[in-house]
Amino acid sequence: MKKFFTALCAAALAAALFAPAALAYQGPSVSCEAYIVMDADTGQVIMEKNADEVLYPASITKIMTMALALEKAQGELDTQLTVSYDAVHQLEYGSSHIALQEGEVVRLEDVLYGTQMESANDGANVLAEYIGGTIQGGVDAMNAKAAELGLSGTHYMNPHGLHDDEHYTTARDMAIITRWALTMPGFEEIFCRTDPWTMEATNKQPQQRVFHCTDWMRISGDYYRTYAKGSKNGFHDQALTTFVNYAEQNGIRLISVELKCQQLEDKFRDACAILDYAYENFSRVEIPAPDEAFQVPVVGGGEALGNALVQPKSAAVLLNKNLSTDGITVDYQIPDQYVLGQPFAASVTYSLPENDYQPSELGSAQLSVSGIDEVLAASTYVPASSLQPEKNPVGIAVAAAAAVMALVLGVRLWRRAGSKKPAAAGPAQWEIITRKPLPAEPPPWEKEADRPAPRSQTKPPSRD
Repeated sequence: MKKFFTALCAAALAAALFAPAALAYQGPSVSCEAYIVMDADTGQVIMEKNADEVLYPASITKIMTMALALEKAQGELDTQLTVSYDAVHQLEYGSSHIALQEGEVVRLEDVLYGTQMESANDGANVLAEYIGGTIQGGVDAMNAKAAELGLSGTHYMNPHGLHDDEHYTTARDMAIITRWALTMPGFEEIFCRTDPWTMEATNKQPQQRVFHCTDWMRISGDYYRTYAKGSKNGFHDQALTTFVNYAEQNGIRLISVELKCQQLEDKFRDACAILDYAYENFSRVEIPAPDEAFQVPVVGGGEALGNALVQPKSAAVLLNKNLSTDGITVDYQIPDQYVLGQPFAASVTYSLPENDYQPSELGSAQLSVSGIDEVLAASTYVPASSLQPEKNPVGIAVAAAAAVMALVLGVRLWRRAGSKKPAAAGPAQWEIITRKPLPAEPPPWEKEADRPAPRSQTKPPSRD
């Protein structure tokens, strides 16, 4: 049986991808070394330049630090923290700070706003200690989260972003980190605040401290943009200027990352050019579900019980105005069979032909499987091994009970596997799947030589 299926959208039979009068690519002119633009809802990348080049992040490091603190807090932002000696003194001279003092008792929420709005390095140290018990414990948690997110181009040596040769990231990794951070409770509110934040007096500081937003795209002036909702910037001599933006317009939420901008003003100029171009040239379109559906044998106890159905799925993607959905390829990845009690993962990947307007990969969606209940209800299969030839009524009764229990156990295991029926009809929403699902494990009675070879997987980019 074939393991993978590829289909073309019907319109591709009659039309080419590009419009006859398609213009040469005129992307935004920028000075930054690397950038990326990602759909915050699906993870689809619509624009990029050197997105996998390993560079220094500077203070955009704090996005990971703040998000981990919020993940631990789960909305409990009134938590009281005591500032340690290390949090204050493990910083280089002239480092940005909010004048925290050893022994000062501060609210978690105040430290978060100080770290975000004033880029406080002492605040980042306090957050790291909150996350991991010590500053190093917090850094270890940051690296663990990067690994969990599948990021091979990111490594942390501190929670604030001050320079270290082994402290680095990529534009793509930063977009993935920011997308994850936006799912943490309270992160979007802190990340997007433009009004000043007041930190009240503490046991060590009798005066209030007021923090301010310094993002020109969200305040006023030539770079002001109504779509600009949140941001974090960074700078040091090796990283130069770095910038992460979160934007929303007409229901389209975008994350942009700019690394190694030459001058302070360049980060605003580049971010405006990139996001202006994105919102002017991209819109969300629906890729209708192809007509075909696939039958997959359901196997239990070594025998085929019937067929389940894997349904195609439509997709909503961001598409450059110079392209159309004609020519999009649809690649199905479907295991040969559904073995009761084992995981079953099927997916579809949508791709554009190579072009000059946007990356070819549009994304992937998990597919639902239906018909399992009907197969089980119609099955009267009893494992032969459970039936004994003896005429002993007690033995027969025990064997029959064992058979029933085996079938019940198989149903329970299947339900635990998480199979779901297709969603109700309507515009389907989907999200990027960052790893290829593995084929279902074949049952033990199949010979090793008959096992289909797994599809090759693309490794994430490594450090340059």
